[in-house]
Amino acid sequence: MTVCDMKKGMRAIVLKVDGAEAVKERLRFLGIYKGAKVALLKVSLMKSTYLVQAGSSRAALGRDVAAGVFVWKLNEN
Repeated sequence: MTVCDMKKGMRAIVLKVDGAEAVKERLRFLGIYKGAKVALLKVSLMKSTYLVQAGSSRAALGRDVAAGVFVWKLNEN
């Protein structure tokens, strides 16, 4: 599953980040990299932008970038 498949409030672990090297580097600086824990905070009405929190930083990802971030859903207890 990717960030695009996540529901609001869902938490997950990043498995892989696909995309151009510049995009992967930018995401790495924002705390989105393999093994990082992320949470989906908001989704725009047209599902074109995804607000993700990774650690203490928040990032607004476009649909094309969010589709390249593969995640594994965390079980919430």
